[in-house]
Amino acid sequence: METALQKEIRAFVLSTITEDMNLPLDTDEITDDSPLGAGGIDLDSLSLIELTLRLERRFGVEFPDTDIEPVGAMKLGDLIGDVVARGARA
Repeated sequence: METALQKEIRAFVLSTITEDMNLPLDTDEITDDSPLGAGGIDLDSLSLIELTLRLERRFGVEFPDTDIEPVGAMKLGDLIGDVVARGARA
């Protein structure tokens, strides 16, 4: 069962990607199994950096520089779980 925090993180990530980064995605087709990188949402390295910085500010978590590249290999559901595991606050 998904928590309210997980739903909030998902909504934040999708709105950041589609509205703030202007990536043309059909959010109805994006699932927890959608890769963030190639073959999925297709975020490039600069977009990943921007997304992690926004997640840090919004949810009070920290992504060290060494953790940003592995984010590109994650699926959306993995990222949501990772943000929660880093101690995200609503």
